[in-house]
Amino acid sequence: MKKAVRKRESALMRSRKKWSFLFTLPWLVGAITFFVIPMVQSAVYTFCDVTLTAQGESFRPVGFENFFQLFSDPNFVLNLQSSVLTTIYQVPVIVLFALFSAILLRDQFPGRTLVRAIFFFPVMISSGVVITILQQNLMMNGNTTDQQQAYLFAAPSFVYFIEQLGIPQFILDVVQKVLSSFFNILWKSGVQIILLLAAVNHIPSSAYEAADIEGATAWEKLWKITFPMIAPNLLVVLIYSLIDSFTDYGNLVMVMIRNYFSLGQYEYCTTVGMIYYVIVLVIVGLVNFVVGKRIQYTVDN
Repeated sequence: MKKAVRKRESALMRSRKKWSFLFTLPWLVGAITFFVIPMVQSAVYTFCDVTLTAQGESFRPVGFENFFQLFSDPNFVLNLQSSVLTTIYQVPVIVLFALFSAILLRDQFPGRTLVRAIFFFPVMISSGVVITILQQNLMMNGNTTDQQQAYLFAAPSFVYFIEQLGIPQFILDVVQKVLSSFFNILWKSGVQIILLLAAVNHIPSSAYEAADIEGATAWEKLWKITFPMIAPNLLVVLIYSLIDSFTDYGNLVMVMIRNYFSLGQYEYCTTVGMIYYVIVLVIVGLVNFVVGKRIQYTVDN
């Protein structure tokens, strides 16, 4: 009897494995077609001089020449530094703004559905003609060697006001960048708000009711209930925001890659892309390692 039961269970497990493989097969085919093969081709490009001929592409091995040219290129170093610094100040603001918005949108108030739609509106049109026009005409200007980020709104008057307070210059620079790029930050917060809104809605109301009975303040409920229970989602939002910032249309390294590609320097733009990919991968891995170690995925009663 036991052998028959085990045999049926084994057959059931084999059937589940077969169907699970079929469900993951489209992802596997897509990953190989659109990620693995292009990555291998890109790695080949970085060690070659690529020339377009009538017969197709001509490859001439040059070893590490493209890498030597890259790290001696002052534009790449400056653009990479600008991209990292922009991400450092933008991502925390985006995450905090998304968290604050999600907590506000959780409560019942007149017009809540409309407000939620407004916050998510940039995501709905982010792949259309409108965002392309905004990106090309408002978010970036300049050329390959002198890229400067443009903003839809600027805040010179407020910066002039706080300059009179004797605040250090590096803090003024950060404040000016955050205020001037607030439209861009708001534009990038739609997905993060939705993810955190789903997380805060998942918190049982009984936890807040028990905290109210114990006399907990709103600040204590935030740090003792809300923050620990949405910490895994915050990590997802943080990593998403990092990748989104590093691959943004106005990111100077991404602009550099597109410009070199348009000039036909395929091997050089591929080298820039591969090195940039490795740097972003290392940064995201470090953030996941450092922040992930401090997250509890279960909350003790």
